[in-house]
Amino acid sequence: MIRPILAARLQQVVDALRSEGLIPEAEYAPVEIIDTKSPEHGDFACNFAMIAAKSAQKSPRELAELIQNRLQNTPEIEAVEVAGPGFLNLKLRPSFVSGFVATVHQLGASGLARAQTSQPQKINVEFVSVNPNGPITVGSGRGAAFGDTLCRVLAAAGHTVHREYYINDGVNSEQMRLFAASVQSYVEELPFPEKGYRGDYVQEVAAQVREIENRPSNADLNWYQSMSQDLMIERQRHDLQMFEVRFDTWFSEQSLHDSGIVDQRLAELAKKGAADTDPHRVMVKFAKGGKIQEVTVQDQQAAAKTEAEEGPGEGDEETLWLRSTKFGDDMDRVLRRRDGRLTYISSDVAYHQDKFNRPENADHLITVLGPDHHGYIGRLHAVLAALKLEESTQETSGELDEHESKIYRSAAERDACRIALEQAQKALNVVIFQIVRFVKDGQPAPMRKRDGNIYSLRDLILEIGKSAAPESSESEQIRIGRDVARYFYLMRSHETHMDFDIDLATKQSDENPVFYVQYAHARIASVLSKADEVGLHADPSQSHLLTDNRELALIRKIVELPEEIARCAHDLGVHRLTTWAQDLARTYHHFYDGCRVIQTDQPELSAARLALCEATQMGLQGVFGLLGISAPERM
Repeated sequence: MIRPILAARLQQVVDALRSEGLIPEAEYAPVEIIDTKSPEHGDFACNFAMIAAKSAQKSPRELAELIQNRLQNTPEIEAVEVAGPGFLNLKLRPSFVSGFVATVHQLGASGLARAQTSQPQKINVEFVSVNPNGPITVGSGRGAAFGDTLCRVLAAAGHTVHREYYINDGVNSEQMRLFAASVQSYVEELPFPEKGYRGDYVQEVAAQVREIENRPSNADLNWYQSMSQDLMIERQRHDLQMFEVRFDTWFSEQSLHDSGIVDQRLAELAKKGAADTDPHRVMVKFAKGGKIQEVTVQDQQAAAKTEAEEGPGEGDEETLWLRSTKFGDDMDRVLRRRDGRLTYISSDVAYHQDKFNRPENADHLITVLGPDHHGYIGRLHAVLAALKLEESTQETSGELDEHESKIYRSAAERDACRIALEQAQKALNVVIFQIVRFVKDGQPAPMRKRDGNIYSLRDLILEIGKSAAPESSESEQIRIGRDVARYFYLMRSHETHMDFDIDLATKQSDENPVFYVQYAHARIASVLSKADEVGLHADPSQSHLLTDNRELALIRKIVELPEEIARCAHDLGVHRLTTWAQDLARTYHHFYDGCRVIQTDQPELSAARLALCEATQMGLQGVFGLLGISAPERM
């Protein structure tokens, strides 16, 4: 709230200097308000003079002094100092800052946790999307926390968000058939399949299948697959709800095949030349910067050895290739094997087209994937680019070089593919979250049970809750476990590896960052309750009495939330919200320890400080809502 006002004020000064001929008409960088290196330098700083000096045809310090003279008597700024070679340090008027307490009260917690975007979009966010052959694991928990908070942030920034879970339930999935066969072996006491799925959760599903009324006596593997995956999806849905994660759509991969859309989309790709059955595969080696270094054309037999899992296979049909190297991928991908089986990527073709053709008509797609999925970025962009490919009507940008001639049939095709890829990269953002390492007693803690079962997200929530509050009810333990797990997952950028300290997560002390920020909220609730007992109440109209540096610092921190939301929505760095929450809690404790709130002999000042307490509470509630954690009033 404050930074945009200051930026607009400085922009007015720059425009005035330009209109008066004191600086030339030119392209100037936008004004940016930044933090000072220390409080002694002021409340905010601006480096505009440093950046714009060349355009202004002045030295940075000379330009800074011109701006300084115009800012001295503005309603917002009490003092301006030119520092170093041309930095502007700004000291704000206390009356300007304190007035925002009333603004926060008018907005409330939900209004404060909002930001404005100049270009609101309809955004489809797909996240989690694990195979329905096991529960949500602690590894996928990071993607669940990130994806859910990202959706909350995007919505808070003014976008329309659709949350989607893609169910990998294709009947041709070898993993799903092995899972079904494992369940069948437990139910019917058959020999256990080689490479089958073991673990408590498989036996739990088998026990549920045994209880199904009217279970066919001659049930085949397809029946077991249908029943098993439905039961596992229901568990996944329940575990995610326990984690405060919900979806607007649970989309079935198999529905694409049942409707015939997959075959239809593949035919369309073949018609436009993005897919074909020529018996070869193109592979590309890229140098730094994405420049093509080497192109290899393999015959079909060599291609089969290159990528056995999705390779051409054996049979009477011709392999159908997606010519994804035309769209920046490092190798062509198999869409349909020679034995007629379709690959995962064939479903992706139909699925991504479907996302743009629904009634909600997404403008932009975000797909959140786990570690070791970096290869999917190129192939998914290639899938979408192939769907967007249209014949180019522009002049070609030059003839094909030696490498390009092995990939494209003509320069016109190359240029059309480049245009389609650029459109795809703008329309689809593939986000990769990194590995979580769990630590206990200072040592890596493999999150697997002793019997080899996977460690589920539900297990983590319950372990944290029971360890942190052993005497509490199960619902309270789940609340605590959920809050801690979500907060810890979100404390680091999704782009970096993170350590999840189990010992720290179960501590109920100031050392635990979750309890630290929640304690600030509970402390405010206690203060407000005590004030009510002595007849004192918050009054934002008395906020002009807030002049102490600790009070003003707290106000400035509270009103930063909309800017943090806007930044997170722009670059997806939602981890900054936990940092902001920590800073707000720390700033509040500093204020509370130095500024006595309840003073019956100074009712007006108490009313102002109580209003500031309530504003802080609104800030905490706003950020807690975005993080998906609770705001307890007692701890």
